[in-house]
This record gives sequence, C-alpha cells and structure tokens, in this order.
Amino acid sequence: MHTVAKIIEQVQRLPRQDQQQLLEGLEELLDQDKIAEQPSVPEGPYTRSLTLAGAIRTDFTDISADKYKHLAEAYADRDNDG
Repeated sequence: MHTVAKIIEQVQRLPRQDQQQLLEGLEELLDQDKIAEQPSVPEGPYTRSLTLAGAIRTDFTDISADKYKHLAEAYADRDNDG
C-alpha cells in the first residue's frame, strides 16, 4: 500500500496531459482484464453451428414454424378415417 501512495504522489506531479494519458492507459488495461475474465467459448465439433443458431433468417418455413397447421391436418385425417 505504501508503494501505491508513492505512485499517486508522483502522478499528481505530472502535467495534466500526462495524467490523462496514464488514466486512459489504466482504463485500457482494466478493459483487457474484463475481456480475459469472460468465459471462453467451448470448443467442439458443433461450435460453429451453435454460434450461428438462431442468427440466420430465411423466407422458407419448415414444419416447426407451421406445427399447428400440420398437427391440425394430421388430426383431421385421423378423424376422417374413423
């Protein structure tokens, strides 16, 4: 802690522009530490696919998009067979 006090004392003697440059440099270091602390993305065979999941849009629909329509058709066929 004694060393930190000495550093602060020396920083206060610096010209205002140098103090600002030091502050910006320290903030950049803190930002880099935050990035390093973020959990890493797991690696594996599906990493690229899972990263894109839900991010791509298309004009085509599939069964899951129209599931109620398809379920209604399936049940209607069963009721007509009876």
